[in-house]
Amino acid sequence: MKNLVIVILSLISTIAFSQKGTIRGTVYDGSTRETLVGVSVVIEGTYTGTATDLDGKFALQTEPGVYDLRLSFISFQPLTVEGVEVKANNVTVLNDLELGESTVELEDVVVTARAIRNTEAALQTMKAKSSVMLDGISAAKMELIGDGTAVEAARRVTGVTIEDGKYVYVRGLGDRYSKTILNGVDIPGLDPDRNSLQMDIFPSNLIDNMMVSKNFTADMPADFTGGLLNVTTKDFPDRKVFSVSAGTAFNPDVHLKDNFLSYDGGDTDFLGFDDGSRALPNRARQSNIPTPISGASQDEVVDFIKSFNPQLGVKEQTSLMDYSLGFSYGNQIDLNSDSPKAPKLGYIFSLSYKSEYDFDDDVKYGEYQKYIDPGTYEMRYATRQNGELGERSVLAGVLGGIAYKTNFAKYRFTAMHLQNGVSRAGKFSIDNDASAVGQSGYYAESDNLEYNQRSLTNFLLSGTHVFQESGWEVDWRLSPTFSSSQDPDIRKTAFTFRSDADVMFNAGAGGNPTRIWRELSEVNATAKLDLTKEYQFNGKDALLKFGASHNYKQREYEILFFDIQFLEGSRGTSLMLRRY
Repeated sequence: MKNLVIVILSLISTIAFSQKGTIRGTVYDGSTRETLVGVSVVIEGTYTGTATDLDGKFALQTEPGVYDLRLSFISFQPLTVEGVEVKANNVTVLNDLELGESTVELEDVVVTARAIRNTEAALQTMKAKSSVMLDGISAAKMELIGDGTAVEAARRVTGVTIEDGKYVYVRGLGDRYSKTILNGVDIPGLDPDRNSLQMDIFPSNLIDNMMVSKNFTADMPADFTGGLLNVTTKDFPDRKVFSVSAGTAFNPDVHLKDNFLSYDGGDTDFLGFDDGSRALPNRARQSNIPTPISGASQDEVVDFIKSFNPQLGVKEQTSLMDYSLGFSYGNQIDLNSDSPKAPKLGYIFSLSYKSEYDFDDDVKYGEYQKYIDPGTYEMRYATRQNGELGERSVLAGVLGGIAYKTNFAKYRFTAMHLQNGVSRAGKFSIDNDASAVGQSGYYAESDNLEYNQRSLTNFLLSGTHVFQESGWEVDWRLSPTFSSSQDPDIRKTAFTFRSDADVMFNAGAGGNPTRIWRELSEVNATAKLDLTKEYQFNGKDALLKFGASHNYKQREYEILFFDIQFLEGSRGTSLMLRRY
C-alpha cells in the first residue's frame, strides 16, 4: 500500500508539473541589434528568474497566468514587459525585446508583450546598424511570399541577379566575382566551370535566413570581390514546430498536355537520381573496347553495342501538374526543468519534395556568321535548330540537426542532403547552310535525350563558447561537404535527309548517333576558428576579432564520349562504338 501511495503521488506531481507553461525570448541591444548575454529576467513579485545565454535567449517555466517580466542589465535601461500570458503546456515566445543604453537617468521602459516576432523588421534593423554593407531575406518573409527555393528568394534581395535560374550574382558582376557559403563555411559548387553554387537545390523551408555581404571583413573568404551570400540553415526552434504542407500549380501551356516529350527513364527518377538504367556498361571502361578494327569478332561487337540502353527516340505522354510537399518537426527541451539555468537540447528535422514540368513547343537555337564582304553588317545563319523540348525537374531535401546549449556554450551538429534530377527530351529540325563558311549544307531531324542528377551532402559540427568575465568568445566549425553532378547517357540521334527523300546517318551532316557520360565529384572540408574579444577603447565599447581557417578541396571530372561508326568491308556493313 505504501508503494502504491508513492506511485500515485509521483504521478500527481508529474501531472501537476506538466501543466506549467514556458516563456522564451531573445534580448537585443537596441542600438546594435546584437544579442545580450547575462541579462537578468525575473517574473515580478516572485523569486522566479533566469539570465540570457550566449545567444541572448532565456527560458522560464511557471504556472499558467498573466505575468510581468522585468529585464535588467548593467549600463542598460531596465525593461518591463507587461501582460505576458502563460498557458499550460504551451510556449510563449517574446523575441522582440530590446534594451536601450542608459546614458542618463530615466524611468523604466514598459512595453506590452508580443508573442510573434517580426523577423524581417529585425533583419532591417541589423542591416541599418551593421558596420558592413549587408542585405538579405529572412525565413519569415520567404514563408509569407511563398518562395519554394533559395534562388527564388534571393532574387528579392537588392543588388542580386539570377542567371540561368540557378546562379546568384551580386552587383551584376559575373560568376568569378561572387561566392556562396553555407553556415559560414565554404561549400563546393556543382559545375566545374563556375565558382558559384547552384542555388535552386535549396528548399526554402530548410533555410533560416540568407545574408549578402557586399564588402569585405577579415572573417570572410578571400576569393570574391562582388558579393558573398551566406545561407544559414535552421537549428534551434523557439517552440515546438510541426508542419505539413502541400502545394500545386497549373499552367495550361505546360500541364496536362498529351504531347509532352519524354522518354523511359529509371524507377527512381521521381526521387531525383537514376537507378542504373542509364549507367555506362562495364566493358565500355576497358582500355580496348570491342570493335571490328580491334580484332574483336562480329558477335563480340554486337553484344557490346547491345549492352547500351537501346532507347534513342523521344515519346509523347501527358504531363502532370506541378506539386510540392513539405514536413518539418522540431522542439527544444530543458534537460533539468527545476533549474532556470538548465542546459537545453534542441532538434529539428525537415523533409521537402518538389516536382515541376516545363514544355516549350518553339525552341530555337542558331549559329551565325559574318558575311565575307566587310560592308555587310547583317549576320547569316550557319545552322538553325527549331523544335520542342520537354523537361521534368525533381528536387528532394532532408535536414536533421541537434543542438546542446548551456548559458555560455553551444554545440551543434547538422546533416543535410539535397538531391535534384532533371530529365529532358527534345525533337529538333536542323537546317545547315552550305554557303556558310565550313558548312556542308543539309537537313536533318534529331532526337535528344538528357538526364542530369545533382547531389550535395553537408555535415556541420560547431561550437561557441563565451567567457563573460574576460570578454572572450570562441567559435569553431568543422564542415565536410560531398557534392556530385552527373549526366549519365546523353543521347543524340540525327537522321540526315538526302535529296531523294531517303534518311540516313551521315557523319559529315547530321552526324552519327552519340552517347556521352559526364561526372563531377568533389570533396570539400573546412575547419574554421574565430576568437573575439570585447574591451574598452577611449571609453567606448570596442571589438577585436581574429582567427584562422583551412579548406581542403579535391575534385574529379570525367567525360566519356561514344559514337557509332558504320564500316564498309568484305563482311558488309559493320557497327562500331568509338570512345574519346
